[in-house]
Amino acid sequence: MSNEWIKVAAPATTSNIGPGFDTFGLALKEPFDIVEGRRIDSGLMISEITGPGSDIIPTDPEKNSVCIAAGEVLRKSGEDFGIEFRIKKGIRPGSGLGSSGASASGGAYLAHLMCGEKLSDNDLVLCAAKAEGVTSGGLHADNVAPSLLGGFTVIRSYDPFDVISINPPENLGVVVTLPEIYIETKEARKVIPAEVPLNHLVFHVGNASCLTYGMATGDLDLIRRSIQDLVSEPNRKNLVPNLKEAEEAALSEGALASFLGGSGPCIMSFYDKTSGNGNNIAESVKSVFAHADIKCETWVTVCGKGCRRI
Repeated sequence: MSNEWIKVAAPATTSNIGPGFDTFGLALKEPFDIVEGRRIDSGLMISEITGPGSDIIPTDPEKNSVCIAAGEVLRKSGEDFGIEFRIKKGIRPGSGLGSSGASASGGAYLAHLMCGEKLSDNDLVLCAAKAEGVTSGGLHADNVAPSLLGGFTVIRSYDPFDVISINPPENLGVVVTLPEIYIETKEARKVIPAEVPLNHLVFHVGNASCLTYGMATGDLDLIRRSIQDLVSEPNRKNLVPNLKEAEEAALSEGALASFLGGSGPCIMSFYDKTSGNGNNIAESVKSVFAHADIKCETWVTVCGKGCRRI
């Protein structure tokens, strides 16, 4: 293989999605990171990081998710060449939009291309998930799976590792609202209880099963009814000021559901593209934070296709 630069886009994601803590994920069309790489004789190195939050992202290859994931792919593929990376962040760290997961996915996917695509989907996702384990305080694949595979993903099992991807309904629109609040994933994970009551477990299993069925069959009303959470968001709600007011504002403008994206602070709102207005939902949520003197960004987008070469 030559040492020409290869460029890939790695999309933002939302994880958990109600009852699916560390299990469900959804790829978004935007925003996304861009990861470039070229072959070098040995070692992994980062020559440039730009974009939102780039000043706090480590360039040490042992601490950067791009390099960690790429290194795992090289090892599993039986290759010993090196890669030089350039990273352009489109996803701010601490956003709840899978920033480190997108970087890990971009690094894994780029290395996968360079190695001749030798790995299975499961192995590729696991390589990226191991990078998340280093940077985010625990191995979880609910961001890297959709970023790599696209669509709505379900982690069936972590041991043995097994993931599936489902094409979500075409009329499912997504409004992303990102307030100017920073939440570190490691810290957000600390507020999640190690054990939950049996009735909470039963509640989550029922809703998770129906949410998966709704995604597979295109039943938006079932998706709406099934985005329920008794564990993750209730324990993280105090991390995001005005969270409930923002969700209620989205629902008042016709959103099917509105919920905390990943560990936060982003807020995800699902709507029916055939009858709803994503821009109105975005403005309603944005106005809640404006009244609290909190700046925010919004994206009116759709489900994404996963990592791709550009």
